[in-house]
Amino acid sequence: MIAVPTTPRARATVLTAAGLLLIAVAWWYGRTTPIHPLSEDEALTLWLIVIGVGAAVARSFYLMRHPTGQWRQGAADGEPGLVLTPVSDRMLTAIWFAVQLPIIARWARLNDGRELGLAIVWTLLALGLLWVVVRPAHGHARQIVLNAGGVRVHRQHFPWSQVRSARLNSGAGLRLETAERTLRLRGADYRMRDADVAGVLQYYLDHPERRGDLAHLADAPPELRSH
Repeated sequence: MIAVPTTPRARATVLTAAGLLLIAVAWWYGRTTPIHPLSEDEALTLWLIVIGVGAAVARSFYLMRHPTGQWRQGAADGEPGLVLTPVSDRMLTAIWFAVQLPIIARWARLNDGRELGLAIVWTLLALGLLWVVVRPAHGHARQIVLNAGGVRVHRQHFPWSQVRSARLNSGAGLRLETAERTLRLRGADYRMRDADVAGVLQYYLDHPERRGDLAHLADAPPELRSH
């Protein structure tokens, strides 16, 4: 029976080894079976890329329609409060990683300097995506934190007296207006709807008497959650 890695370090090791092996296989295939322009192999490569991009787009739409982000109790600036942390989707990143493999194989012929450069660029991109899969960014530097003292966004603290409004953009995302600057946020980065993020921010801006609750709430108040 194959042992399933259970610890984060073991899973990271297995994912890293598997990803590097796939990249090596893509290089090996491209070197031993050169993919020539307008050949059947190139047509197959294009189909694999199209299927991968289609799967990535479908996954992105699924994540947009099924937000799973959540405000959680945490601490920042020495004070407890509600924290919203960016969430990366490993499956989506893994799909984009897989899309790079046939592209690497296509340029691994290395017939000239151009193909060598393209193969290196796509390999570096694949390695970057592999790193994200292995160590997904939880985005602590981009957290949104609400506590009695104010709002912290992207490690910048704004007292409530400096916050003007939280409004939806005409297209996508939201704007947090402060006395100093305007911050543009995207609910999708936190796996939440833009309206839900803006609603919570605006609620505590409009109801200063409720800010004391932020130190012990496990999640946003029920009346502010979408159903």
